[in-house]
Amino acid sequence: MLVEKLAPGCDVYCGTDLSPVAVQRLRAFAQSKPELRHVEFLEREAADLSGLPLNSFDAVVLNSVVQYFPGIEYLHLVLEQAAGLVAPGGHIFVGDVRNLELLPVFHREVQSAKVSGATDAALARKIFLSIAQERELVIDPRYFQGIFRIPRISGAEILLKRGSSYELTRYRYDVVLRVDREAASADSENSSLVPDMKQGESEGRPLATDPMAAAFLQHLGMELGDVLQAQFPEAKLPAAVIALNQRDFAEIVQASSNAPGDRGDNELVEASV
Repeated sequence: MLVEKLAPGCDVYCGTDLSPVAVQRLRAFAQSKPELRHVEFLEREAADLSGLPLNSFDAVVLNSVVQYFPGIEYLHLVLEQAAGLVAPGGHIFVGDVRNLELLPVFHREVQSAKVSGATDAALARKIFLSIAQERELVIDPRYFQGIFRIPRISGAEILLKRGSSYELTRYRYDVVLRVDREAASADSENSSLVPDMKQGESEGRPLATDPMAAAFLQHLGMELGDVLQAQFPEAKLPAAVIALNQRDFAEIVQASSNAPGDRGDNELVEASV
């Protein structure tokens, strides 16, 4: 969708994708259209921008892809490298970013639609479990507001999504980062390729989800379920075993104990470790 709209007006257009199938299809597509034959496609991951000339691009576009990155550190590495490719006065566009501030509201809407008539405590448990098992990278806008730790990035503009109101617009946002040759990290001696996560954690508000940790805990839950089934073959076990970290487990217990109107609720809660 991007190459067909943007490339005809560009002297140089380079697209990258991790999938060899996607790259092959795009190459064939571009060769079939005279206005796209100057486009170059590279099969590589987002963090591999090696071999591309520095200060040579007017813009780098990461559209609707960062939610599939393995973590906020990986995104930071990609942006640090992208800033080196962009000429002074250019921009980095990060589109369709899932909003961590609105993640509880999003999961409440989803779970409320799935389970009608659920008690407050049951709904709260489902919301907490959905957040704990979030497998995509969901980012607090505060991360981009502090992005100036990356050299050459001089400004960040966070934009609301436009268009009809639905999941892709209500709970996501776009970011435009400005690149300037003279811009440098305010703390250049201590700057690194990873963002400073301590500020968010000290406030009890992380800057992003941790997809790798969620994936590990889900895998651990599957293994625990198999072990329980093998140890107690005749026992009536829950349909799912979910492994949670200590903080998530404490939040679910607190929500269950604080929510009113849950007496007599016989719903089997997923086993949590």
